[in-house]
Amino acid sequence: MRRIFLAACLALVAAGAAQAADFVVVKSTDPAIKAGTPVNGGQRLNLATGQTVVLLAAAGDLTTLKGGASGATAPARRTAQVDASKLESLRVLIDPPPAGRTFGGRRGGVCPDPSQLTTIDDILGVQGACPEAARQALTAYANKAN
Repeated sequence: MRRIFLAACLALVAAGAAQAADFVVVKSTDPAIKAGTPVNGGQRLNLATGQTVVLLAAAGDLTTLKGGASGATAPARRTAQVDASKLESLRVLIDPPPAGRTFGGRRGGVCPDPSQLTTIDDILGVQGACPEAARQALTAYANKAN
């Protein structure tokens, strides 16, 4: 019985790891491709001619794809291990869940100026306490791609 349970747990972990994306869309001029969408390395996107998408890797690399007749293809899968939790945090920051009641909000202190948050790690470091500052900083970071 333990073996079956252990096998099921391992299968779930493997399935979760297989679903980890290599990039997240931070900016898109194509209404069919929404910011926050996870993208795998080598994945073909139905990006219309003349439209652009900016992809962000967990390491902070920005890649701009331009649409053509056959869409666009994301860069090949990264050889380094993708930090799935970091990429998921970025995805939630880009496309937050619907607003609802939150508990345990920030008490005291001041959020940093978004212009001072210049790296992905800086941005993710304040995401929980200062989500709006983090979103503004991420938007500015993504705008550097052009």
